[in-house]
Amino acid sequence: MIIVLTNTNPEVKGDAIALNTDFIVSIREGKVKRDGGDEEKATLVFCPPHGTWEVQESLKDILKMINKKTN
Repeated sequence: MIIVLTNTNPEVKGDAIALNTDFIVSIREGKVKRDGGDEEKATLVFCPPHGTWEVQESLKDILKMINKKTN
């Protein structure tokens, strides 16, 4: 199943990202360091082999999306 999230990476901030939930290995909330040492809150969605996507939706919101679509 595909869910659509909002990217927080500065290069593409605000852009939609569609992720296949079959490839999500882990999701966690945390802070990411930006250029200049600033920190920003983000939810980190790990989808190998690509790596980790930084999104603005909360862990709780992402789980709701996944559970809603699987029920």
